[in-house]
Amino acid sequence: MLSRKMFYRGVLIVSVLVLVAGCSAVTAQNASTGGGPNISQAAGSGVSAAASRGITVVGSGTASGVPNVAYVTVGVETQSDSVQQAVDDNGTKMAALLDSLKALGIADKDIRTTNYSLFTQRPSEIGPNGTTNTGPIVYHVTNQANLTIRDVSKLGDVLDKAVAAGANNIYGVSFGVDDPSQLQADARAKAMTDAKARAESLAKLAGVTLGDVESITENATVSGPILASAAAGLGGGGTPIQPGQLDVSVSVQVTYAIQ
Repeated sequence: MLSRKMFYRGVLIVSVLVLVAGCSAVTAQNASTGGGPNISQAAGSGVSAAASRGITVVGSGTASGVPNVAYVTVGVETQSDSVQQAVDDNGTKMAALLDSLKALGIADKDIRTTNYSLFTQRPSEIGPNGTTNTGPIVYHVTNQANLTIRDVSKLGDVLDKAVAAGANNIYGVSFGVDDPSQLQADARAKAMTDAKARAESLAKLAGVTLGDVESITENATVSGPILASAAAGLGGGGTPIQPGQLDVSVSVQVTYAIQ
């Protein structure tokens, strides 16, 4: 009986010793990796604390230039109580308008039809006894074309000659640069310089050192003067046109690593 109790006591002592040895091994492993289970989990996910350290800034730059191309929509609208007459009149006047534009040096590739429409209208009026009197149907035909004028100095002359040739719809005058790539490059360089200056300022304030660029996102816009309508004041003495200045703006969002 005594021998059996001593046997069980010996087994219990051995089990306790094994458990203590296992806990010591786990503690030693955690100490060698530098901390508790949170750091071990971060290492296993492939994300380190240093990788998330960075400064993100937005830099902007603008380059300006003189527009060298103009865009305008011109057209002819005719009306008649005969649909065929309205169509024929419109065709005759539009052909004369196009011939006049081409005579000014506007190429076929720079003339694009954007709208041709026909609609009806029945005029009505209130009679003396409150009755509604309706007149005959009137047919309206509209033909419009977008023009690209590659010599801005000729725009005023183009508008005057268009009116003289029968155009009674003119709108949407705007200006641009035929090849904005150089202006975009200049604005981009200014934006990157601005972004770096901002990042260096923030790094100095935070007491850290700026590292390599981690990512860049660009956004570019072109803005300039737009004349909503050029029809007002046409005729006699030439149409005054002021193309103004066109601005190309670029903004960049840049993320720098910090050390």
